[in-house]
Amino acid sequence: MTCWSYSVHFSPWPQFCRSWTRTEGRSGPMNEVLKQRLVGALILVALGVVFWPIIFVEPGEEGGAAEARIPPRPQVQTAPVEAPDIAGLRPSREIAKESEPADRELPALSPEDPLAESPVPSAASEGGAVTAGTVPISEPAPATVNSKTRSEAPVKPALDSEGVPITWILRVASVSSDAKADQLRRDLLAMGHKAYVKKIRSNGKTLFRVYVGPKAEKARLQQIQGSIDRKFGVSSLITRYYP
Repeated sequence: MTCWSYSVHFSPWPQFCRSWTRTEGRSGPMNEVLKQRLVGALILVALGVVFWPIIFVEPGEEGGAAEARIPPRPQVQTAPVEAPDIAGLRPSREIAKESEPADRELPALSPEDPLAESPVPSAASEGGAVTAGTVPISEPAPATVNSKTRSEAPVKPALDSEGVPITWILRVASVSSDAKADQLRRDLLAMGHKAYVKKIRSNGKTLFRVYVGPKAEKARLQQIQGSIDRKFGVSSLITRYYP
């Protein structure tokens, strides 16, 4: 409301106008302060709404919500397991080997053995005196062993409780020299026997054993055992063959 300049000087209206003018001039800063207070109050209310659930929510309520989200444990039915019956199990091959008779050492051949130095009979000693200018003709010995080997049909070996073929070998001799063992093997091969040499350690010594076989029938080794013992002066032994 404005005050007119032509108002009467002595009337009360000019004084009212002057006081109104002064009040209207001071209302501007007060409105700004009020606005700032209102804005601050609104900010505090908004912060209180945001942080109220975080600060004042009880831990029990959060734990209950978490437990509600976990599914229940499934029910598992367990059945007793029966122990296997080990009474009917087959014995292992190691037990079968332990049940064999103790391995006795065969006498090692010495240089004086018949195998090392066996005299070859001369034609004069066998056929008597040979006249000069004639050459004795020796008749070839019949190959009885080889023909017998060819005529025999292969025999299928039996199986033990573990399904391993049961075969036999003839342990001819144990010598300390590789050369003697190889010579004995060659002599056995010349007789028509399947022979081989195996290197072993016995009582801290290195020995070379000569074997004949393996054969599916133990009786076949028993038939040739006597002739081999007499020819080479040894005491052979028939044992089971393990590959």
